[in-house]
Amino acid sequence: MPVVSVIIPSYNLGEYLGETLRSVQDQTFRDWECLVVENGSSDNSAKVVREFASRDPRFTLIPLVSNIGVAAARNMAMHRCFGKYILFLDADDLIGPGYMKAAVEAMEQDPSLNVVYGKAERFGSETAWDLPPFSMSTMLSRNCLYVSCFFRKHEHDLYLGTGFDTSFTHGYEDWDFWLSFFQALPAEPRVLQLPEVYFYYRTRRKSRNTGVSDEVLKEIRYKLWDKHKELYARYFPNPLETVEYRRMARAFRKASDTPCWKLRMAVKKLLGR
Repeated sequence: MPVVSVIIPSYNLGEYLGETLRSVQDQTFRDWECLVVENGSSDNSAKVVREFASRDPRFTLIPLVSNIGVAAARNMAMHRCFGKYILFLDADDLIGPGYMKAAVEAMEQDPSLNVVYGKAERFGSETAWDLPPFSMSTMLSRNCLYVSCFFRKHEHDLYLGTGFDTSFTHGYEDWDFWLSFFQALPAEPRVLQLPEVYFYYRTRRKSRNTGVSDEVLKEIRYKLWDKHKELYARYFPNPLETVEYRRMARAFRKASDTPCWKLRMAVKKLLGR
């Protein structure tokens, strides 16, 4: 049985898929399997996977007739994989060659760890990656974990077992997955960030997340809160204690201390507004 199962859903990303599979193949840790769920693409995605699989039997193609979405594709592969540890990877992202080795060693040395991940960088644009350190309070306010983190398959099967929520069709299903996983654990989640950069997130002009409107994002955030009320109540019994509220409060205090703001307030007071 392989130690690591890499799960890659792919839909019409054939131009990037070869580079992604090569980043898996280049791992210094060799005991892995890679399952690629090909979601009925109209491009050369299936051909790319078959070429890799013909040279390296650790790659497996799971071809589908139609696109069932990334959440359902990951769930399908989770039922078919055999690894002790699972790593999700999107078909256009990359992992550094030492990622598996470092993560597996960390989790083998400390069985209490639930999730291990590396530092991350964006590529493909000038946008900087603003990824804060993990804490549950931050995680509930914004997703501070990307999808390509290591976790134990048996912990998922034992405590959660449901995989990804397929109703998150506009993205952010990974955020919901981690919150569901942490909520299902019997104790406080233990998460380790490795000190090296091991994950490379490709930014593209057209992707699911870049096309999400503010209104849809609000709906997603409310859905997350409604689904994980128990988790939010555990960490934020007072909604004014959330990370986002504290950030807004700091920004307000900083803005209110500027001459422009003071002048504006003086004018409003003078005009009786």
